[in-house]
Amino acid sequence: MSSDFIGKWDEISKHGHSAGRFRVCPDHLLDLFIGFSVSGEREFTLEFSAPNMTEDEVPEFENMIVQAGDANGIHNLTLRLTDRGLTDLFSIICSDLAEASSVVESAEGAIRIFVVRLCRWAELLRRRNTHELSFKERLGLLGELSMLVWIIDECHVDAPLVIRGWRGPEGDTNDIGLNNVRVEVKAQLSTQRQSLKISSLDQLDWDGRNLFIAVSRFCPSDGGISLESLVSTVSSRLVTNSHELVEFQRKLIVGRYDPDAGYVNETFKLEGLSIYQVVEGFPRLVPGSVPLGVSRVRYEIACEAINDFLVNPSELEARING
Repeated sequence: MSSDFIGKWDEISKHGHSAGRFRVCPDHLLDLFIGFSVSGEREFTLEFSAPNMTEDEVPEFENMIVQAGDANGIHNLTLRLTDRGLTDLFSIICSDLAEASSVVESAEGAIRIFVVRLCRWAELLRRRNTHELSFKERLGLLGELSMLVWIIDECHVDAPLVIRGWRGPEGDTNDIGLNNVRVEVKAQLSTQRQSLKISSLDQLDWDGRNLFIAVSRFCPSDGGISLESLVSTVSSRLVTNSHELVEFQRKLIVGRYDPDAGYVNETFKLEGLSIYQVVEGFPRLVPGSVPLGVSRVRYEIACEAINDFLVNPSELEARING
């Protein structure tokens, strides 16, 4: 859907405001239009007949103007991009708003989702601008991206499928899900105590599906991989699939990755990749193994205690490929 927005804006860009506006997502419950303002800024407009929002609900953005209005009994909400350097980001946001609000069965419900999602984007971009990823968060993202590259290159899985299966930025229980295989990705410095930090009762809950833990151990290095190089590598595998490339970019934004931050060039050497399979007997806490009333836990598993569950990376490769 994102590529549809980008393509249509590019198609009419040379005519600007005089090109008029064009409806997008014709099967959507709401009337959605794209076009250009008089001053040549990209605009995305939502029109609806019944008022379902107030001025107080409209969020503020640093590089985008959001305006609510009325014309001849038709209510509208217009998003106007004021920073032309953020055209790709604007397309991602507009696509996400359209897609998220398309899954309900009533126009009223679609409007509510549209507004809630818009507020989430405003908050997300505020947090990204004011709260840089911590070192721990950057290391975690490095581990997830390096695992995506490993699955694409070593397991020979199509990159678009891998990006659809990347669930880490969405806050899902596990970081990657492919072909009934779940992979929980852990990243740590090679100088750290070798243990697995588990953040919930659901993270290692085994329900009969294949569940693996992939542990990458890194050390800072003058040369090697970086967040920037890994993002570039994954993007290069998606050049022939514009939809999934935009989806990859969206997930990076949701994960608060900032391509202009200084940390993107920090380089590391991957010193080791260990794969554990979670099967019967693996030490873990899950909903059925804790006393009634315990709903949230954080705990550590010593790696020396789970050597019997180590498997060759080829085992994970075989499971992913069915």
